[in-house]
Amino acid sequence: MNERQEEILASIRQGQQVRVRELAERFGVSEMTIRRDLTGLEAQGLLIRTHGGGAPVSRLRAPDGALTPVSPEKVAIGWAAAGLAAPGETVMVDAGTTALQVARHLPRDAGLTVVTTSLLVAQELYGAGLHLLLLGGFLRSDFPGLYGPLTESALASLRVDVLFMGCDGASAEEGFYTADLHLLSLERAMIGAAARVVLVTEAAKFGRRALARFATPDQVHTLVTDSGLAAQDREQLEKQGVRLLLADAPRGRV
Repeated sequence: MNERQEEILASIRQGQQVRVRELAERFGVSEMTIRRDLTGLEAQGLLIRTHGGGAPVSRLRAPDGALTPVSPEKVAIGWAAAGLAAPGETVMVDAGTTALQVARHLPRDAGLTVVTTSLLVAQELYGAGLHLLLLGGFLRSDFPGLYGPLTESALASLRVDVLFMGCDGASAEEGFYTADLHLLSLERAMIGAAARVVLVTEAAKFGRRALARFATPDQVHTLVTDSGLAAQDREQLEKQGVRLLLADAPRGRV
């Protein structure tokens, strides 16, 4: 870690949010250099990227209390996917770790309404100037997310413009899978409530089949993944009408 990154981290540890433009002026470097610094610090679990800057890591964590390192691919996917939310839209974000990266990069000044089942997403966006709706339900014992009949009942009365959701496994021919059978009906209910479905996942999950399929390719409007997606998988998905966005780590370019 260089001296500039140490100073950025010192500001973060004081509970401050930092802005790319201000840091670039402060250190006399380009905004691209600062973005690389922030991406590197996030990959080490030392901060979280926000739209236009960085912020302290959320105090609400997984039950073991440890910060799971975030891969550059997930950061890039989150950055690229967040740009698909249009000003004034209602967006839904699921409780997965890649979807959390989407939440971290959503623009704070676009008048968005965000619906989520994730306590991590709710804490991330609390006080950020967005309209925030946290759906109730049972709290998972292994991860801070909500599920169950109360959650699904609420979803039945909602309609959102776009849903951002992850998966545990993926097949270009068959669709997208969850490893948790308790979440199967919830994920299907989320899809039913959304006008557009954006699936966010690392390419490494293709070829894995988890316990249960929650979506077929024709139910997904856009797949945001990294450039490691195999050519045959790209062709198969596009043939089924899925729009592809390939995010380039570490800067989130597509």
